[in-house]
Amino acid sequence: MGSVLNADCEVLGVDGLRVVDASVMPTIPSGNTYLGCVMIAERVARKIKTATRK
Repeated sequence: MGSVLNADCEVLGVDGLRVVDASVMPTIPSGNTYLGCVMIAERVARKIKTATRK
């Protein structure tokens, strides 16, 4: 993710913006990236949902 995103896929320096796609993967798999992107999106959505409940 480098220095642009934190571990929660939030763009540093921009409030409320997240990036959830294949670009957040540390290494791109040789096969289809669809399921990997779905899993990342589900995890980030769960984090957002639990953070807003508190």
